[in-house]
Amino acid sequence: MATTSSSTTTSTGPADETVHGGRAAPARVSLLEPERRLVGFALDLLEAPEGAAGRLTSGGDDAALRVVLAAREARPELRAPSLVLPDTGDPAYLRAARALGVRAVVVPTDGAARAQVGPMAHAMDEQTVLAVVSAPSPALGVVDPVTWIGTAASAKRVALHVDARAGGWLLACGERLGRVGPTWGFAAPGVASLVLDLPLQRGAATLLLHRSAVPAAPCAPPGPGHASALRAVPGAAAAWTEVAARGLDGHLLAAGSVLRAVELLAAAVDPLAGVHLAAEPEAGVLALWTSEGCDPFTLAEQLTLLGWYAEAQPSWSGGPATVRLVVDVAAATEPERLVGILERAVGAARAQGPISVPTRVRDHLPRLDPARLTTGDVAVLLDALALEPHTALGTARFEALLDLAEPTLRAALLARLDDLLRQPVRAGG
Repeated sequence: MATTSSSTTTSTGPADETVHGGRAAPARVSLLEPERRLVGFALDLLEAPEGAAGRLTSGGDDAALRVVLAAREARPELRAPSLVLPDTGDPAYLRAARALGVRAVVVPTDGAARAQVGPMAHAMDEQTVLAVVSAPSPALGVVDPVTWIGTAASAKRVALHVDARAGGWLLACGERLGRVGPTWGFAAPGVASLVLDLPLQRGAATLLLHRSAVPAAPCAPPGPGHASALRAVPGAAAAWTEVAARGLDGHLLAAGSVLRAVELLAAAVDPLAGVHLAAEPEAGVLALWTSEGCDPFTLAEQLTLLGWYAEAQPSWSGGPATVRLVVDVAAATEPERLVGILERAVGAARAQGPISVPTRVRDHLPRLDPARLTTGDVAVLLDALALEPHTALGTARFEALLDLAEPTLRAALLARLDDLLRQPVRAGG
């Protein structure tokens, strides 16, 4: 008896019936329909060219892996493929490159934390399969010079990918609202693909979009369960329902609110003693530097305690540590409240003063080998800081510890903390 895979179809209900084998059978519609509509909405929002395509992914790491894999498979003749990205790029691309055997070339950004055109172009060679830029960058919220880097990438026949997860939808809506900004999407030369998040109340719809359709590479000959490759991403239907309910006008209205809130907050920073904008915000991310006894790690902790989740970003490439704030659609409904939280958090951070890491911990850090670091080593450090593993992340003391560690050790500390937090709980244990 013939069967129909439920992985790609679903019944539309008793009202939609066809006659099959002498009896009424429910008609079927693709479970991929919500995904197709989400992709179509995003392509329309970006005014993508005809022939553009895309897919819904399960998140940033999934999207990065697919982008790097597609670039690698497009140049199968290369034995040592590489990708080029600025040091403000999402680490997901570094993880994807490592997993797929692609060498990552990290290029320092300029004083404004933007990718540098000359160094990026110089880093692209005959082995480069992909260059990655951000619009805006996840760390500081600024837009890389996509047009100029795209021109250089085109001249060298290198595919350019734009990571727009940190606010690309705001940039696109801002353009429709009349805001003047740099060209960053498919309108820029050389852009072959981009990844975009659409705002949702719960999570985000992460879409990987291509200037032209990229054929899916077969992983194995068809066999039992081969239709599993065609299954929809979980949550696609709910995501499309929410996006459709808001519609283009709703997205424009929400974007306007976010952008106005960001402007209000940016203006409120100037009069505050001890905090400064690390970069002029171009989307929904504000990055702050601190001074005059206002410690960035203490400030981030105070902001979170007051109800506005903030991330302390350790220093890198010779720059100081920063505090990263995100203004999302929900937060933008109460911009004056956010200003009040910022003012109170700065006052509390200045009163508390800079966080101090014990001397014995500072002296112990250089003795740790990142390659041999264990969960036990991390547990000892946390104990010395009087921190519990499940509450350490985000505290001023732990973030200050990370800032003292060199980048490789910093990554190892976070990895081993993750291992520690994920240790299974067995019955009877």
